[in-house]
Amino acid sequence: MPDVGNYNEVANQASSQQKKFSEDLYKQIAQHEGVRQYAYLDSEKKPTIGIGFNLSQPHNQRIIRKMGYDVKDLVDKKVRLTEPEIKRLYNESIIQAFNDARKWLPNFDEQPSDVKKAIIDMSFNLGLTNLRTFENTKAALMEKDYNVAAREMLDSKWARQVKGRALNLASMVRKYAQ
Repeated sequence: MPDVGNYNEVANQASSQQKKFSEDLYKQIAQHEGVRQYAYLDSEKKPTIGIGFNLSQPHNQRIIRKMGYDVKDLVDKKVRLTEPEIKRLYNESIIQAFNDARKWLPNFDEQPSDVKKAIIDMSFNLGLTNLRTFENTKAALMEKDYNVAAREMLDSKWARQVKGRALNLASMVRKYAQ
């Protein structure tokens, strides 16, 4: 008979690690994006709410309508989101960012935890289309050359726009350099 007790211990440990990963990622992205209950214009002048939730994207507008809100009312600051509503929007966005990160980088699952967080954060901020322009970063990550990957992250228009965020994410990647 298999040792179920040992399996349960391993499963609980994995679950605990996943929870910590998710909590750390939430804190990291909330710090980078900010948390806003009312709509605002982001650096690209796109209406945004919560934790970087872009209100101009059709998919996101459908989510807002499913929640019972009119996008225009949010943009006009007639509606204030609650913390649970902000977390719901974040969860929608982070699922997309995670899936996009895995599509972009074939060896994503082999990367160290902090590298995964950095890539998901970039994906959250950029979206898959813009993430795909980081070809040299991707190539370096495929080879697990974290010094080059970090350097390539910083050698971009994105890094010049987001400044501290890019420095933070590049340092998360660079710490795994040999």
